[in-house]
Amino acid sequence: LLKELEAAGQQASPEQQEVLSRYVGWGGLADAFDPNKDSWHSEYEQLKDLLTPEEYAAAQESTLTAFFTPHAVIHAMYRALTRMGCVGGNMLEPSMGVGAFFGHRSGSFDAHNAKLYGVELDSVSGRIAQQLYQKAKIQICGYEKADLPDSFFDLAIGNVPFGQYQVSDRRYDKLHFQIHDYFLAKTVDKLRVGGIMAFITTSGTLDKKSEDVRQYLAARCDLIGAVRLPNTTFKSNAGTEVTSDILFLQKRGRVLEQDTPWIHVGETENGIPLNQYFIDHPEMVCGEMQMVSGPYGMRSTCVPNEQSP
Repeated sequence: LLKELEAAGQQASPEQQEVLSRYVGWGGLADAFDPNKDSWHSEYEQLKDLLTPEEYAAAQESTLTAFFTPHAVIHAMYRALTRMGCVGGNMLEPSMGVGAFFGHRSGSFDAHNAKLYGVELDSVSGRIAQQLYQKAKIQICGYEKADLPDSFFDLAIGNVPFGQYQVSDRRYDKLHFQIHDYFLAKTVDKLRVGGIMAFITTSGTLDKKSEDVRQYLAARCDLIGAVRLPNTTFKSNAGTEVTSDILFLQKRGRVLEQDTPWIHVGETENGIPLNQYFIDHPEMVCGEMQMVSGPYGMRSTCVPNEQSP
């Protein structure tokens, strides 16, 4: 449908937007790009036929990072933001996919005429987003190449890419942050003073041994709160089990090197490494922390409680 609209130079109608909104990207679907997977052969052929070589390469690469966010999580984040009084202004989603956070924003944001800005690396996802949110300003490029003003946004929201890799952005290269932490650091500069960042990131941001990222953020932002999500949060949407956190950070007016509990990692009573914020606020952990065997040995994991829905 996207290709047909582009060939005709048309913008999607509401009915066509309904079809486009069902696109969820390629997270967890690496098999569809494998010519040797017999059970996926027809999908493999179809993809090869539909996508240009550049689009195909980008889609294949996105199988590792494009994990779209369950709507229940997005709605909960907006409820929290509304309680904080954050309901409008300039709104940025820097890794937007097709724009789930735009599409599920609460009505209070529309009532306050929120202005939408987005960035998406994958061209197919980005072009679908442009069809779905025709008044939004959406750039199709990596966040490191996006042209966005500093100190401009009232809210940055989204699910950042997780991964053990870095991108080159001259302004931030000296920090040597992994991709998820880079998104946090860059977004601090894009927020106005008092602006709020509401991001889903890997649990590594809060739990890793090195305090560098947390010290950097704590010097510039106040932690309003955090929620540790169970490792099954993305399972139904993307077929992956990963422990992640929602962080709510508010930008301060000046850099202030300070010691605050959430910079540090402590231990649970069972000896599991855990950010001190969650040790002090166990009610913000949606599950039970356990050491679970992973591909690289034992790792701390938030396992859902038996009574969790």
